[in-house]
Amino acid sequence: FEEQASDDPESSALARIAAHKRAKYAGVKRHLERQGWKVHLSALVYGSLGAVPAGNHKVLTEHLGLLKRDAKRLDRQLSVACIQSSRRIWNLHCSQHRARQHQAPGGSRAAETGGTPPRTGRR
Repeated sequence: FEEQASDDPESSALARIAAHKRAKYAGVKRHLERQGWKVHLSALVYGSLGAVPAGNHKVLTEHLGLLKRDAKRLDRQLSVACIQSSRRIWNLHCSQHRARQHQAPGGSRAAETGGTPPRTGRR
C-alpha cells in the first residue's frame, strides 16, 4: 500500500516510474534526434494489480493518435493482462512453495513454513 503525500497525480508511484522510464531513454532520444529523426518520448505504465495512471490515456490519444474509444479499450485490455499475469505469477509461486513443502525431508522445514511436523511411530 502506498500512501500519497497529496492528491497530486504526479506524486504516485506509477507517475514516478513513468518519469524514470522517460529519463532512462532520454539519451536514446537525443541520439536519434541528432541523426535527424523527430522523436517523442512517452511512457505507458501499469500496476501489477491493474492500476492505470491518468497519463496513459493522453499517451494513447495524443501521442499515438488513437481514438478515445480505442484508447479506453486498449487501456482496459492491458490492465486486465497485468492482473492475469500477476495472478499466474502468484499461483506459480504458491504451487512451487507447496511442492517444496512436500519434498522436505522428515519435516525439517516444518518450523520455517508454519507446517505441522510429521508424526512419529508413537501414538
